[in-house]
Amino acid sequence: MITWNVDYFWLGSGKTTLLSLLTGDHPQSYTQRGGSYLELFSRPRQRIPTPLLRSLIGVVSPELANAYPRRAGVSVFDVVGTGFDGGFVPGGKDGVGNSVEGMLSDEVRQWRIKRVREVLNGLGPTSWDADVNSFATGDDLLAPNDIFAKRDFVDLSAGEQSIVLLMRALVSRPQLVLLDEVWSGMDENMVRAARHYLREGGIGPDQAVVVISHWEEEVPWTVQDGLKIFKLENGEGREL
Repeated sequence: MITWNVDYFWLGSGKTTLLSLLTGDHPQSYTQRGGSYLELFSRPRQRIPTPLLRSLIGVVSPELANAYPRRAGVSVFDVVGTGFDGGFVPGGKDGVGNSVEGMLSDEVRQWRIKRVREVLNGLGPTSWDADVNSFATGDDLLAPNDIFAKRDFVDLSAGEQSIVLLMRALVSRPQLVLLDEVWSGMDENMVRAARHYLREGGIGPDQAVVVISHWEEEVPWTVQDGLKIFKLENGEGREL
């Protein structure tokens, strides 16, 4: 069963620190705290190599959006492909990265390519741009999404970059997805398409999602879907 959490926060509530502890970006992710260790995925954080942790957690946040490199020649496909390993630099054959252990098997590489195509078809222009026409065969990308996949990430609008970073967070089907101000920069059609995708198969039954937002209406799910609401204030959280 999925548990979705929405965190209402105020300036200085500890939201950024909390997320950085989960993602391993905070130094205290690796240290003992109050006689106990931070645990993730039923293991002490210290025992999870950072590269593996990045493959287990998909993240969308203002901090990630600001930090993600905008380099000429790096395509949308390349950016989405970095989501498998959680890095910022495209790598591996076909731009879908490598495993923590090294080179990918051909089977895994083909699955990754297929997954990139799936999220591009699910969240690409055909889902939010009424002016494009959709044509595809088999497992291929729909034509407008194929064109979009080849565009340089740096040349996209702010909303387009945001939806590509959402694709990146979802592409590996990570165990945990952190959505912090996920709709930032997106227009109404993009938000509608993304909400629909998240509700209708974009998140699987074996994944957990944490949504960090100022407003409950920004959350794609409801209490009937399994939503749990937490309020974070001054570093302390409680369930509402």
